[in-house]
Amino acid sequence: MMVASNSQPLALNDSAEPAEQRAAPRYTLMLRQARLLTAQGQFLCVVRDISQTGVRVKIFHPLPACTDVRLEIIEARPIPLEQVWANDEEAGFRFAGPIDLAAFLAHDPQFPRRQFRVDLDVPIQVSSGLVRVEATSINISQQGACIRSPASFARFQLVKMESEILPTVHAKVLWRQGKVHGLVFEDTFTFREFAMALGRLHGLPRS
Repeated sequence: MMVASNSQPLALNDSAEPAEQRAAPRYTLMLRQARLLTAQGQFLCVVRDISQTGVRVKIFHPLPACTDVRLEIIEARPIPLEQVWANDEEAGFRFAGPIDLAAFLAHDPQFPRRQFRVDLDVPIQVSSGLVRVEATSINISQQGACIRSPASFARFQLVKMESEILPTVHAKVLWRQGKVHGLVFEDTFTFREFAMALGRLHGLPRS
C-alpha cells in the first residue's frame, strides 16, 4: 500500500537545491520489510518512507558505524546507500546514485514474497533423541535454516536447534545434501524477534 506522506523529511542529497528537494515525490510504504547489508553483518529493518533521493527505515537496534551500506528489499537487488542520520528507532539514508523509483514502487508489497534469509555462520547445537552434535548455520530466516552438520539426519526427522542468539526451536528436516541440511521451524519467529536477535549477535543493544 502506498500513500503520499507528510511525515518527517527523508534523507535527501545535500547538493540538491531546496526546490528540487521539495519537488521529489515522497511515499509511505506500509511495513515494507527489508535488509541492510553492511561490512559488519546483515540486519533487518522496515522501510517507512522513500523518495527519489532517500529512504527512512525503522530499526530494532542501533546500527554499527559503517560507510558501505546497501538496502535490499527485493532479494539479490541491493541499492547502495549513504547514512545521513540515525536514532534509537529510525535511520535516514540518501541513495548513493540515481534509482528508478517507478520500477522500485511497481513491486506490489501486498503479494507474498519469500522471507529474508540472513547469511549467518555461527555455531549451533542440533539434537534428536540421543544424538546431539555441534553444527554450523549457513543462513537463517524466520521460518527455517540451512545448516552444516557432521551427523546426517533423515528427511522429515524432527530435531531441536539451539544457539546463543535465538531461542531453542524445534524443526523438521526438509532436505539433505551431504552434510548440508534444510530445516523448517515448527516454532517461527516474528520479524521483530529475528531482527533483535541479529543485533544481539553483533553486540548491539535493542532499541
